[in-house]
Amino acid sequence: MTAQKFKLSVVFGTRPELIKVAPIILQAQQDERFDVEVIFTGQHDELVRDAIDFFEIKIDHRLKMMNAGQSLNQLLIQGLQQLETVFTDGQKRDAVIVQGDTTTVLAAGLSSFALKQAVAHVEAGLRSYDMDHPFPEEGNRQLVSRVARWHFAPTAQSGQNLKNEMINPEHICVTGNTVVDAVRLAKQRMDDGRSQKLMQELGLNFNPEQKVVLVTAHRRENFGEGIEHICQSIQTLTEHYPELNFVWPVHLNPAVHQVVHGFFKDHKQVHLLQPLDYPNLLNMMHRAYFIMTDSGGLQEEGPSFNKPVLILRTTTERPEVVDVGAGVLVGTDKELIIEHARRLMDDKKYYQQMSEVENPFGDGHASERILERMYQDVFGR
Repeated sequence: MTAQKFKLSVVFGTRPELIKVAPIILQAQQDERFDVEVIFTGQHDELVRDAIDFFEIKIDHRLKMMNAGQSLNQLLIQGLQQLETVFTDGQKRDAVIVQGDTTTVLAAGLSSFALKQAVAHVEAGLRSYDMDHPFPEEGNRQLVSRVARWHFAPTAQSGQNLKNEMINPEHICVTGNTVVDAVRLAKQRMDDGRSQKLMQELGLNFNPEQKVVLVTAHRRENFGEGIEHICQSIQTLTEHYPELNFVWPVHLNPAVHQVVHGFFKDHKQVHLLQPLDYPNLLNMMHRAYFIMTDSGGLQEEGPSFNKPVLILRTTTERPEVVDVGAGVLVGTDKELIIEHARRLMDDKKYYQQMSEVENPFGDGHASERILERMYQDVFGR
């Protein structure tokens, strides 16, 4: 007997979203029970292309949600209008998958809800409970939680957050984080020869004795004084450790770019790069001794590479990385950044404690659990 086909739409707009839905798309395409439709909203058009190519994702609907200079409300309006055009094509969709907390996620969630299409929220239940940190992401994900049919929580803590908010426990499924699935797939596509070639293409030729720190910082809440404090901390660390190199793919926003280049334009130990494509970013995480970041994604990916993470934020909606000891919140406090960076450099036991923890975000098979749960809920066991 032929299995009933599950019509699945997957919506993404940014590179972090694609990285986390790519394993679901690829897994569903290998499963004859699923008919998969991929919708790219274009929220981050150029930045996402490398990941689309890397994972070999075929796009069925390519939208143009982003326009120069538009506000968050205008971005949301574009998303709602363009997604409604796709969703009113007469096809019945059994589920619309969204991932995370972007404006794309909010637009797809609201549009699907209004059209009575079941929303599946991947990476559900992350909370900082501070609407300004991160903004607007915290508001987006809380809003989507009110309209989702399935809540695929990456950790038990995320699942508990949803229960505390009176989400029906029967609609919550703890799966692990699909970022671990993505890293597992990516590692299969990388080898030592390719890794070395990528480093050379970036103009980086470190010898084995040199330690490398990967730095990323782009959050709005760190603009201004925060970015300056991060730069001052790095400046101090280079003076203490002449063998230490910092690789910083600098965000293109002038609020970040101008400040960072003002500090380190010709610094021999600080290597300022354009934003990295996904293979290069993975390669830098692999090569790094530790990571300094305000990125949510890198907080999750660090433990997959056994790299300690200094989190350049005062709060995190991914407390698991801190709870297991793989990361520490340092914010943009110069003294804290320097203190923990020096401990990682000087205290081998401290470094091992942070780098050898069990990954709190799962085993790399979250995608399979997500697809199986939806199919069984719709078509029965």
